[in-house]
Amino acid sequence: MEIAYFNLMSINHEAESPAEVMAKTTASVQLAEKLGFDAAWFAEHHFTSASVCASPLLMTAHCAALTRHIRLGPAVVVLPLHHPLRVVQEVGMLQTLAPGRFLLGIGTGHQPHEFRSFGVDLAARSAILQEGWDILEQGLATGRVAHEGTHFRIPETPLCIRAPMPPLYLAGADPVLLGRGARAGATPLISQGLRPAEAALPLKAKAEAAYRAAGFTGADIPLGVQRYVFVTDDPAEARQAAEGLLRLARTTLSLRDEVPPRDGVLMRSVPFEGEPSVEWLLENAPIGSAEKVARILAHDARVLRHSHFSLYMGFSGLPQGPVLAALERLGRDVLPALRRAAPSAALSPAA
Repeated sequence: MEIAYFNLMSINHEAESPAEVMAKTTASVQLAEKLGFDAAWFAEHHFTSASVCASPLLMTAHCAALTRHIRLGPAVVVLPLHHPLRVVQEVGMLQTLAPGRFLLGIGTGHQPHEFRSFGVDLAARSAILQEGWDILEQGLATGRVAHEGTHFRIPETPLCIRAPMPPLYLAGADPVLLGRGARAGATPLISQGLRPAEAALPLKAKAEAAYRAAGFTGADIPLGVQRYVFVTDDPAEARQAAEGLLRLARTTLSLRDEVPPRDGVLMRSVPFEGEPSVEWLLENAPIGSAEKVARILAHDARVLRHSHFSLYMGFSGLPQGPVLAALERLGRDVLPALRRAAPSAALSPAA
Protein backbone atom coordinates (compact mmCIF):
# COMPACT_ATOMS: atom_id res chain seq x y z
CA MET A 1 0.00 0.00 0.00
CA GLU A 2 1.24 3.47 -0.92
CA ILE A 3 1.02 5.87 2.04
CA ALA A 4 0.97 9.63 1.55
CA TYR A 5 0.90 12.66 3.83
CA PHE A 6 -1.84 15.12 2.86
CA ASN A 7 -1.63 18.89 3.38
CA LEU A 8 -4.88 20.85 3.34
CA MET A 9 -3.06 23.90 4.74
CA SER A 10 -5.93 25.37 6.78
CA ILE A 11 -5.84 28.34 9.09
CA ASN A 12 -7.19 26.60 12.18
CA HIS A 13 -7.67 29.61 14.43
CA GLU A 14 -7.69 33.39 14.20
CA ALA A 15 -4.13 33.83 15.50
CA GLU A 16 -2.58 31.48 12.93
CA SER A 17 -1.04 33.23 9.92
CA PRO A 18 -0.70 31.92 6.35
CA ALA A 19 3.09 32.14 6.73
CA GLU A 20 2.93 29.86 9.78
CA VAL A 21 0.75 27.37 7.91
CA MET A 22 3.18 27.26 4.99
CA ALA A 23 6.21 26.88 7.27
CA LYS A 24 4.52 24.07 9.19
CA THR A 25 3.62 22.35 5.92
CA THR A 26 7.17 22.56 4.58
CA ALA A 27 8.60 21.17 7.82
CA SER A 28 6.02 18.36 7.81
CA VAL A 29 6.84 17.29 4.25
CA GLN A 30 10.57 17.21 5.01
CA LEU A 31 9.89 15.09 8.10
CA ALA A 32 7.51 12.82 6.18
CA GLU A 33 10.32 12.08 3.74
CA LYS A 34 12.65 11.09 6.59
CA LEU A 35 9.94 8.87 8.06
CA GLY A 36 9.47 6.91 4.83
CA PHE A 37 6.17 8.23 3.53
CA ASP A 38 5.78 7.42 -0.15
CA ALA A 39 4.30 10.77 -1.15
CA ALA A 40 2.98 14.14 -0.02
CA TRP A 41 -0.08 15.89 -1.41
CA PHE A 42 -1.15 19.54 -1.50
CA ALA A 43 -4.77 20.66 -1.80
CA GLU A 44 -6.18 23.48 -3.89
CA HIS A 45 -8.83 25.79 -2.43
CA HIS A 46 -9.59 29.49 -2.67
CA PHE A 47 -10.93 32.45 -0.71
CA THR A 48 -11.45 30.93 2.77
CA SER A 49 -9.39 29.85 5.76
CA ALA A 50 -10.12 26.23 4.82
CA SER A 51 -6.88 26.37 2.82
CA VAL A 52 -4.21 28.95 2.06
CA CYS A 53 -2.94 26.81 -0.84
CA ALA A 54 -4.25 28.49 -3.97
CA SER A 55 -1.59 26.76 -6.11
CA PRO A 56 -0.71 23.15 -5.25
CA LEU A 57 1.65 23.05 -8.23
CA LEU A 58 3.60 25.97 -6.78
CA MET A 59 3.73 24.23 -3.39
CA THR A 60 4.89 21.03 -5.09
CA ALA A 61 7.76 22.88 -6.76
CA HIS A 62 8.75 24.54 -3.48
CA CYS A 63 8.88 21.25 -1.57
CA ALA A 64 10.58 19.42 -4.44
CA ALA A 65 13.54 21.76 -3.99
CA LEU A 66 13.73 20.90 -0.29
CA THR A 67 13.45 17.10 -0.56
CA ARG A 68 15.20 14.34 -2.49
CA HIS A 69 13.11 11.17 -2.61
CA ILE A 70 9.49 11.64 -1.58
CA ARG A 71 6.97 11.88 -4.41
CA LEU A 72 4.92 15.07 -4.50
CA GLY A 73 1.84 16.41 -6.21
CA PRO A 74 -1.47 18.24 -6.14
CA ALA A 75 -4.53 16.53 -4.71
CA VAL A 76 -5.98 17.96 -6.68
CA VAL A 77 -5.62 20.59 -9.38
CA VAL A 78 -9.22 21.80 -9.79
CA LEU A 79 -8.83 21.70 -13.55
CA PRO A 80 -12.01 23.63 -14.48
CA LEU A 81 -10.58 26.68 -12.67
CA HIS A 82 -7.39 26.70 -14.78
CA HIS A 83 -6.48 27.17 -18.41
CA PRO A 84 -5.10 23.73 -19.33
CA LEU A 85 -2.44 25.17 -21.62
CA ARG A 86 -0.79 26.69 -18.55
CA VAL A 87 -1.28 23.49 -16.52
CA VAL A 88 0.34 21.26 -19.15
CA GLN A 89 3.42 23.51 -19.22
CA GLU A 90 3.70 23.56 -15.43
CA VAL A 91 3.29 19.78 -15.27
CA GLY A 92 6.11 19.49 -17.80
CA MET A 93 8.27 21.78 -15.69
CA LEU A 94 7.65 19.71 -12.56
CA GLN A 95 8.45 16.50 -14.44
CA THR A 96 11.78 18.10 -15.37
CA LEU A 97 12.54 19.62 -11.96
CA ALA A 98 11.66 16.46 -10.01
CA PRO A 99 12.03 13.54 -12.45
CA GLY A 100 10.18 10.44 -11.33
CA ARG A 101 8.80 12.18 -8.25
CA PHE A 102 5.75 14.02 -9.55
CA LEU A 103 2.20 12.71 -9.08
CA LEU A 104 -0.76 14.46 -10.70
CA GLY A 105 -4.19 14.65 -9.14
CA ILE A 106 -7.00 16.33 -11.05
CA GLY A 107 -10.61 16.92 -10.10
CA THR A 108 -13.79 18.77 -10.92
CA GLY A 109 -14.07 20.83 -7.74
CA HIS A 110 -17.37 21.35 -5.96
CA GLN A 111 -17.40 24.65 -4.04
CA PRO A 112 -19.90 27.09 -5.59
CA HIS A 113 -18.21 30.24 -4.26
CA GLU A 114 -14.91 29.37 -5.97
CA PHE A 115 -16.57 28.89 -9.36
CA ARG A 116 -18.59 32.07 -8.94
CA SER A 117 -15.51 34.16 -8.13
CA PHE A 118 -13.60 32.72 -11.11
CA GLY A 119 -16.61 33.18 -13.40
CA VAL A 120 -16.77 29.46 -14.27
CA ASP A 121 -20.03 27.55 -14.68
CA LEU A 122 -20.21 24.99 -11.87
CA ALA A 123 -22.73 22.89 -13.83
CA ALA A 124 -20.24 22.51 -16.69
CA ARG A 125 -17.28 21.45 -14.55
CA SER A 126 -17.17 17.83 -15.71
CA ALA A 127 -17.25 18.83 -19.37
CA ILE A 128 -14.57 21.46 -18.78
CA LEU A 129 -12.38 18.89 -17.04
CA GLN A 130 -12.81 16.49 -19.97
CA GLU A 131 -11.49 19.09 -22.41
CA GLY A 132 -8.67 20.07 -20.07
CA TRP A 133 -7.73 16.42 -19.75
CA ASP A 134 -7.65 16.09 -23.56
CA ILE A 135 -5.26 19.04 -23.74
CA LEU A 136 -3.04 17.67 -20.98
CA GLU A 137 -2.74 14.30 -22.69
CA GLN A 138 -2.10 15.82 -26.10
CA GLY A 139 0.51 18.29 -24.88
CA LEU A 140 2.45 15.81 -22.77
CA ALA A 141 2.39 13.08 -25.44
CA THR A 142 3.23 15.20 -28.49
CA GLY A 143 4.88 18.41 -27.25
CA ARG A 144 2.21 20.45 -29.02
CA VAL A 145 -1.42 21.47 -28.55
CA ALA A 146 -4.10 22.18 -31.11
CA HIS A 147 -7.65 22.06 -29.77
CA GLU A 148 -11.06 23.21 -30.95
CA GLY A 149 -13.66 22.54 -28.31
CA THR A 150 -16.64 23.99 -26.51
CA HIS A 151 -14.68 25.54 -23.65
CA PHE A 152 -11.17 25.95 -25.09
CA ARG A 153 -9.92 26.91 -28.53
CA ILE A 154 -6.16 26.69 -28.91
CA PRO A 155 -4.36 27.22 -32.22
CA GLU A 156 -1.39 25.03 -33.15
CA THR A 157 1.01 25.71 -30.27
CA PRO A 158 4.41 24.07 -29.67
CA LEU A 159 5.53 23.42 -26.10
CA CYS A 160 9.10 23.75 -24.84
CA ILE A 161 8.86 20.66 -22.63
CA ARG A 162 7.52 17.25 -23.62
CA ALA A 163 7.10 14.77 -20.77
CA PRO A 164 5.32 11.50 -20.03
CA MET A 165 1.96 11.58 -18.26
CA PRO A 166 2.75 11.24 -14.55
CA PRO A 167 0.90 8.77 -12.33
CA LEU A 168 -2.67 10.07 -12.34
CA TYR A 169 -5.18 10.38 -9.48
CA LEU A 170 -8.78 11.47 -10.01
CA ALA A 171 -11.28 13.15 -7.65
CA GLY A 172 -14.90 13.30 -8.73
CA ALA A 173 -18.02 11.14 -8.74
CA ASP A 174 -19.01 11.54 -12.42
CA PRO A 175 -19.22 7.99 -13.87
CA VAL A 176 -18.04 9.24 -17.28
CA LEU A 177 -14.88 10.72 -15.74
CA LEU A 178 -14.34 7.60 -13.65
CA GLY A 179 -14.67 5.43 -16.75
CA ARG A 180 -12.07 7.53 -18.50
CA GLY A 181 -9.89 7.24 -15.41
CA ALA A 182 -10.15 3.46 -15.60
CA ARG A 183 -9.01 3.47 -19.22
CA ALA A 184 -6.14 5.85 -18.35
CA GLY A 185 -4.95 3.75 -15.40
CA ALA A 186 -5.82 6.52 -12.91
CA THR A 187 -6.43 5.98 -9.21
CA PRO A 188 -9.77 7.37 -8.01
CA LEU A 189 -9.69 9.29 -4.73
CA ILE A 190 -12.44 9.20 -2.09
CA SER A 191 -12.67 10.74 1.35
CA GLN A 192 -13.65 8.41 4.16
CA GLY A 193 -14.44 11.44 6.31
CA LEU A 194 -15.68 10.48 9.75
CA ARG A 195 -17.16 7.20 8.51
CA PRO A 196 -16.05 3.78 9.71
CA ALA A 197 -14.67 1.67 6.89
CA GLU A 198 -17.91 -0.28 6.38
CA ALA A 199 -19.86 2.95 5.82
CA ALA A 200 -17.36 4.02 3.13
CA LEU A 201 -17.93 0.87 1.05
CA PRO A 202 -20.71 2.52 -1.03
CA LEU A 203 -18.21 5.20 -2.11
CA LYS A 204 -15.83 2.49 -3.29
CA ALA A 205 -18.69 0.63 -4.97
CA LYS A 206 -19.63 3.71 -7.02
CA ALA A 207 -16.09 4.09 -8.31
CA GLU A 208 -15.74 0.35 -8.86
CA ALA A 209 -18.95 0.17 -10.91
CA ALA A 210 -17.64 2.84 -13.27
CA TYR A 211 -14.24 1.14 -13.55
CA ARG A 212 -15.71 -2.26 -14.32
CA ALA A 213 -18.14 -0.76 -16.84
CA ALA A 214 -15.06 0.67 -18.57
CA GLY A 215 -13.49 -2.79 -18.77
CA PHE A 216 -11.48 -3.15 -15.55
CA THR A 217 -11.21 -6.85 -14.65
CA GLY A 218 -8.81 -7.01 -11.69
CA ALA A 219 -9.71 -8.23 -8.22
CA ASP A 220 -9.62 -4.71 -6.73
CA ILE A 221 -9.66 -1.36 -8.46
CA PRO A 222 -6.86 1.05 -7.60
CA LEU A 223 -8.29 3.29 -4.89
CA GLY A 224 -7.02 6.18 -2.81
CA VAL A 225 -8.66 6.86 0.55
CA GLN A 226 -8.37 10.09 2.53
CA ARG A 227 -8.30 9.63 6.33
CA TYR A 228 -7.97 12.09 9.24
CA VAL A 229 -5.57 10.95 11.98
CA PHE A 230 -3.66 12.29 14.96
CA VAL A 231 -1.21 10.28 17.08
CA THR A 232 -0.64 11.33 20.69
CA ASP A 233 -0.66 9.88 24.19
CA ASP A 234 -1.56 13.26 25.69
CA PRO A 235 -5.31 13.41 26.51
CA ALA A 236 -5.40 17.20 26.16
CA GLU A 237 -3.82 17.05 22.69
CA ALA A 238 -6.18 14.26 21.67
CA ARG A 239 -9.19 16.34 22.78
CA GLN A 240 -7.94 19.39 20.87
CA ALA A 241 -7.43 17.22 17.79
CA ALA A 242 -10.97 15.83 18.10
CA GLU A 243 -12.33 19.37 18.45
CA GLY A 244 -10.34 20.37 15.37
CA LEU A 245 -11.66 17.39 13.42
CA LEU A 246 -15.24 18.35 14.26
CA ARG A 247 -14.49 21.92 13.17
CA LEU A 248 -13.05 20.55 9.90
CA ALA A 249 -16.15 18.44 9.29
CA ARG A 250 -18.36 21.49 9.79
CA THR A 251 -16.24 23.57 7.43
CA THR A 252 -16.20 20.87 4.76
CA LEU A 253 -19.99 20.68 4.79
CA SER A 254 -20.43 24.48 4.88
CA LEU A 255 -18.23 24.93 1.81
CA ARG A 256 -20.93 23.21 -0.25
CA ASP A 257 -23.27 26.13 0.47
CA GLU A 258 -23.85 28.74 -2.22
CA VAL A 259 -22.50 31.34 0.21
CA PRO A 260 -20.15 29.82 2.81
CA PRO A 261 -20.45 31.13 6.39
CA ARG A 262 -17.31 33.23 6.76
CA ASP A 263 -16.06 36.46 8.27
CA GLY A 264 -13.70 37.76 5.64
CA VAL A 265 -11.81 34.57 4.81
CA LEU A 266 -12.28 32.99 8.25
CA MET A 267 -14.85 30.18 8.18
CA ARG A 268 -17.41 30.07 10.97
CA SER A 269 -17.90 26.72 12.69
CA VAL A 270 -21.59 25.95 12.06
CA PRO A 271 -23.00 22.78 13.68
CA PHE A 272 -24.81 20.37 11.39
CA GLU A 273 -27.63 17.95 12.04
CA GLY A 274 -26.43 14.57 13.26
CA GLU A 275 -22.84 15.67 13.85
CA PRO A 276 -20.77 13.48 16.17
CA SER A 277 -19.75 14.62 19.61
CA VAL A 278 -16.13 15.22 20.56
CA GLU A 279 -16.44 12.23 22.89
CA TRP A 280 -17.58 10.01 20.01
CA LEU A 281 -14.61 11.14 17.94
CA LEU A 282 -12.22 10.43 20.81
CA GLU A 283 -13.64 6.92 21.02
CA ASN A 284 -14.01 6.05 17.33
CA ALA A 285 -11.77 8.26 15.17
CA PRO A 286 -8.08 7.40 14.61
CA ILE A 287 -7.03 9.93 17.23
CA GLY A 288 -4.91 8.85 20.21
CA SER A 289 -2.23 6.26 20.82
CA ALA A 290 -0.20 4.76 18.00
CA GLU A 291 -1.67 1.34 18.81
CA LYS A 292 -5.24 2.65 18.48
CA VAL A 293 -4.55 4.54 15.25
CA ALA A 294 -2.74 1.57 13.70
CA ARG A 295 -5.59 -0.77 14.64
CA ILE A 296 -8.24 1.48 13.04
CA LEU A 297 -6.23 2.10 9.87
CA ALA A 298 -5.42 -1.59 9.49
CA HIS A 299 -9.14 -2.35 9.78
CA ASP A 300 -9.81 0.25 7.07
CA ALA A 301 -7.28 -1.48 4.81
CA ARG A 302 -8.83 -4.92 5.35
CA VAL A 303 -12.35 -3.66 4.60
CA LEU A 304 -11.72 -1.21 1.75
CA ARG A 305 -8.69 -2.98 0.21
CA HIS A 306 -7.39 0.29 -1.18
CA SER A 307 -4.03 0.79 -2.82
CA HIS A 308 -3.32 4.31 -1.55
CA PHE A 309 -3.79 5.90 1.88
CA SER A 310 -3.73 9.69 2.16
CA LEU A 311 -3.37 10.66 5.83
CA TYR A 312 -4.11 14.16 7.10
CA MET A 313 -3.43 15.49 10.58
CA GLY A 314 -3.19 19.26 10.18
CA PHE A 315 -6.58 20.01 11.71
CA SER A 316 -5.70 20.18 15.42
CA GLY A 317 -4.70 23.84 15.64
CA LEU A 318 -1.79 22.81 17.87
CA PRO A 319 1.60 24.53 17.50
CA GLN A 320 4.23 23.12 15.18
CA GLY A 321 6.09 21.19 17.90
CA PRO A 322 3.21 18.88 18.91
CA VAL A 323 2.11 18.49 15.28
CA LEU A 324 5.57 17.34 14.17
CA ALA A 325 5.80 15.06 17.22
CA ALA A 326 2.48 13.49 16.24
CA LEU A 327 3.70 13.07 12.66
CA GLU A 328 6.88 11.40 13.90
CA ARG A 329 4.81 8.94 15.95
CA LEU A 330 2.65 8.28 12.90
CA GLY A 331 5.67 7.52 10.74
CA ARG A 332 7.69 5.62 13.34
CA ASP A 333 4.98 3.56 15.06
CA VAL A 334 1.96 3.41 12.74
CA LEU A 335 3.31 3.15 9.19
CA PRO A 336 5.28 -0.08 9.78
CA ALA A 337 2.23 -1.73 11.33
CA LEU A 338 0.04 -0.50 8.48
CA ARG A 339 2.43 -1.83 5.84
CA ARG A 340 2.48 -5.20 7.61
CA ALA A 341 -1.33 -5.24 7.56
CA ALA A 342 -1.42 -4.96 3.76
CA PRO A 343 1.78 -6.73 2.60
CA SER A 344 0.41 -7.85 -0.77
CA ALA A 345 -0.24 -4.26 -1.85
CA ALA A 346 2.78 -2.64 -0.21
CA LEU A 347 4.87 -0.29 -2.28
CA SER A 348 8.32 0.64 -1.08
CA PRO A 349 9.14 4.36 -0.75
CA ALA A 350 10.47 6.08 -3.86
CA ALA A 351 14.19 5.56 -4.28
